[in-house]
Amino acid sequence: MLTLETKNEKYPEHDSGSVNRLSIAGFYGDYAIFQHGKCSVVRGRGLPLAKVELTIGDLRLAAFANSFGDFTFKLPPMAPASGLTMQISSAGESLTFKDIAVGNVYVAAGQSNMQFAMSNAVPSDEVLTDENIAGVRCFLIPPASFYGTASSVPGRWRIATREYLRDFSALAGFFAAELYRLTGIPVGIISACQGGVNIESFISEYSLLNSKVYHEEMPQYERIVSSLDTGSDTLPESEEKLRRAIEKLFPEIPDDGGIEKGFCNRDFDDSEWPEMLLPDSWTQAGHNHAGIFYFRKKITLPPGSAGGRFTLHLGAVDKADKTFINGICAGETGDMRKFDHWNSLRVYEIPENILCDGENTIAIQASSLVSICADGGLLGPAEEMYIASADGKIKIPLTGKWKYCETFDAGTIGMTCMRSFGAGGSNSFHNYFDNMIRPIEGTALAGVIWYQGEANAICMGKSYAELLTLMIEDWRRNFLDADLNFYIIQLTDFQTRHTFAPFATWPLIREAQNEAAKLTGSSLVVTIGSGDVTDIHPVNKKAIADRIARDEAAKIAGKKYRLPQLQKISTSDGGVILNFDGALDTSSIPGSLIIAGKDMYAVKAEVRFTAPDTLFAYHPEVKEPFAVWYAWAENPRSTGLFSADQRPLSPFRAALDGSKPTGKNLID
Repeated sequence: MLTLETKNEKYPEHDSGSVNRLSIAGFYGDYAIFQHGKCSVVRGRGLPLAKVELTIGDLRLAAFANSFGDFTFKLPPMAPASGLTMQISSAGESLTFKDIAVGNVYVAAGQSNMQFAMSNAVPSDEVLTDENIAGVRCFLIPPASFYGTASSVPGRWRIATREYLRDFSALAGFFAAELYRLTGIPVGIISACQGGVNIESFISEYSLLNSKVYHEEMPQYERIVSSLDTGSDTLPESEEKLRRAIEKLFPEIPDDGGIEKGFCNRDFDDSEWPEMLLPDSWTQAGHNHAGIFYFRKKITLPPGSAGGRFTLHLGAVDKADKTFINGICAGETGDMRKFDHWNSLRVYEIPENILCDGENTIAIQASSLVSICADGGLLGPAEEMYIASADGKIKIPLTGKWKYCETFDAGTIGMTCMRSFGAGGSNSFHNYFDNMIRPIEGTALAGVIWYQGEANAICMGKSYAELLTLMIEDWRRNFLDADLNFYIIQLTDFQTRHTFAPFATWPLIREAQNEAAKLTGSSLVVTIGSGDVTDIHPVNKKAIADRIARDEAAKIAGKKYRLPQLQKISTSDGGVILNFDGALDTSSIPGSLIIAGKDMYAVKAEVRFTAPDTLFAYHPEVKEPFAVWYAWAENPRSTGLFSADQRPLSPFRAALDGSKPTGKNLID
C-alpha cells in the first residue's frame, strides 16, 4: 500500500517529499453544484500514482493520480438534486464536502454592466424572496492578469443570501433567482467579469494567433510580453499600467497651439469651421479617435446683464476642458491623459464683468488622449447645458450647433496599447481566458451569459464579430460542448439621442453581436429602449435578467426562442421591401427607419406593413432607393420594430448589393 512518506521508485524525479496532502480546489468543495444531465469533472491533487476514490450520492468512482499527483474524475450525468455529500479518499486520507447540488450551471461574464452590483440596481435585492434564492449557488472568480495559464481559480461556492447577492452581479443574481423560481431546479452562477475589459482578454492565445485581426500583432506581443517592465516589485494594477503607458506615449501634454492662435478669443473668425450638434461625442462627426478639439458658440444676453452673476453649465466633458468666455478663462477641469473626470458635469461660476449685454462668445478646448467606450466631446445631457443668472430670470440653453476645429489627432493608441500590457494588464491578450476561464475547463454548463462590447466600440467595432465568434468557439472547446448556448446581451442605448448617426460606433458593435449570434447559433438579447442617456450602466438589470431567465426556462422545456431577423431587401414601386423571417407587431410603426439612394444622403422613410413579416419603406425624394438603416445611432431617438410578442428587434443596415452602407449625414 502506498504511504504518504515514500520515495517514488518508478518516477524518482517526482519524489513526494515529506507529506502530500490530499486536496481539491474550492471550485469543487462545499456547496458546489454540477450540471445535471452532462458529464462533469472534479480535479484535485494527492500522492503521485495513488488510487483515489470518490463517492457522491449513490455513485462510487475511482481514478489514479498522475506522476505529479494530479487526478481527475469524470462524473457521469446525474439528475437534479441537492443536499448530497461528496467524499474523496486516497492513501489513508479522506475529504468530505457537504451540501453538493446538481442543477443548471451558468457562466456570467463580461465587463462593467455584468459586474454591476445588485446593491446599485433598481430594483435591488428587496424584490428577492428567500424562496426564490433558496436553490441558487454563486461562485465569484476574482479578476486576475498573470501571464500564463492558471491551474485553478481561487474562491468557493456560496449559498445565495440577499446579503451576499448585494455585492454580486445584479444581472447574474436576478437571472439565477428567476430561473430557479420558474424551474425549481438548483441554479449555479459563476461570475467572471471586470469593468473596462475588452474581448481580446477573454480569447485564447491560439485563436488570437490565428485570427485575421491579430495574426501579425500577436507574435510580436508573445515575443516581448515577459520582458515588459512592470516598474514594480509587485504586480501592478491595470489602471497603474494604463497611467504609465499614457505618460510614456504622451510624456507632456501636447501643445496644439490653438489657444495661442486665438481660437478662444471673443472675436476670432470661425466662419470657415464646420458645425457639430452638441451635446455629443465627436465620433458622431466621424472623428473615431482621441485628440484635442475646440468648440465655439455665440449667445445673446438681454440688456442689463453686464456685471451680473451667472453660472455656466456645460454638462459632461470627456476628459478635460478649458472653458473661456469672451476670451477669459472661466474654469478648467481634468487632465486629458487621465480618467478622473471623463464624464463629470462641469459647472463654472462666471467671474463678474466678463459677460456683456448682447453677443458673447463661449469657447472650449475639449481634450482626450485615451479612447475607451466613447471618445471625447461635450457629452451633455442636454438639460445640463445652459447659462443662467443667479436670480433665475435668465436661462439660455447651450445645445444645438457649435463651430468646431480639431487641432491634435491622438489616434486610437490610448485604447489599443492596453491589449499589450502583459502581466497586470486586465485588457492584455488572452489574460482573462488564461486566468479565469481556462482553469475551469471541462466544467459542464447549461449556458453562458455574455455582456461586453463597450470597451471595443472605439476603433474596433469592425472586427468584433470575428472576435466574438472566436471567443464562443474557444469557450465551447474549453467547456467540451459544441452546442453550448450563449446569451449575447446587445449594447443598449447611451449618449445623445439621434434619429440617424452614420458615424456612430455602438451600432457597429450591435451589428457584430447580431452577426456572431447568427454564425454560432447563439441567443441575441436586444436591449434597445432600456438604456440611459447619461449613464453607461442602466440600473434596471432585473428586466433583462428576467427575460433571459424566461427564455432559458423555455429552452429547458425544449423550445429555444428566436427573434425575427431581416432576411431580404428588394425594390418595388419606388421603395424598398424588407422581408423578415418571422412575424412582427404590425401595430407599431418604426420611427427610425432611414432610406437613401446610392448617393448615401439619408432621409427618414415613410413606412407601412404589407404583411406581418413585410415592410414597405419609401421617400418621395429618393427616386432610386438603395440602402436602409434601422435604429442606427448610439441612442436611437425612436425605434418601433417589435416581434409579434413585443420584443425589440435588433438594429440593422442593408443595401441592395449586400454591402454594409454608410450614410453621409446626421439626422437629429
